[in-house]
Amino acid sequence: MDNQLLFYKRIVSLNPAAHGRLHIAPSEDVSYARVSNSVPLIGPEFSEAGKEYPIAFAKAGDGHFVPVVVLGLNDGENLFVNAVGRWTGHYIPAFVRRYPFVPAEQAEDKQLVVCFDDTCPRFNETAGEPLLVDGAPSAYLQQIIAFLREFHAESQLTAQFAATLHELDLLTERRADAVSPSGERYSLSGLWIVDEARFQKIGRDALDSLFQAGWLGLIYLHLASLSNFARLLERKAAVSTE
Repeated sequence: MDNQLLFYKRIVSLNPAAHGRLHIAPSEDVSYARVSNSVPLIGPEFSEAGKEYPIAFAKAGDGHFVPVVVLGLNDGENLFVNAVGRWTGHYIPAFVRRYPFVPAEQAEDKQLVVCFDDTCPRFNETAGEPLLVDGAPSAYLQQIIAFLREFHAESQLTAQFAATLHELDLLTERRADAVSPSGERYSLSGLWIVDEARFQKIGRDALDSLFQAGWLGLIYLHLASLSNFARLLERKAAVSTE
């Protein structure tokens, strides 16, 4: 799973010379997320997301682990985007909300660069919010930049959290198997969860370290969210009968 791309198609960096007249039209259409059965999650989202979605971990292409919200039981299926492209859940993950923008770090100085998917149909040169005004970020873009900076910072902390769980050998691979009331079987592989038996046996030093980092609560929120797989099956059954 590439936690940077998913439904992004062609990412370019914002360039005042090339994009000085670019606007973005407002829209509640999230149909771009329809093909993603999971999206990355950052730590501050665990509380709200865990009320509605299962939170698991996925192994990224580079071997690192990434917390994700599970949104569907089949590949390419998002049960929370309806036929007209509206999100039907109560909480929309930040990864979905940030589209079509994405932060990137410059290799030389680690400065954040605003990038975006230039295939997004919301971009035009006349309607909506301008990205730049006289070559400088507009008020709208300044809000986007603040959001991207916070998202990037929290993503790095969340990556440390997932890496620590892996180092402590707390993650175990699980396959989510489910059977609908009509007898249909679903199986979702590539998911990792915290092994409760191993978690209960970790030493006091490791436990204190998790607590001091603020990560102990995230583990409990993750474990509690796993019961939402049953709700996901109910939603699958409801969607199938529409």
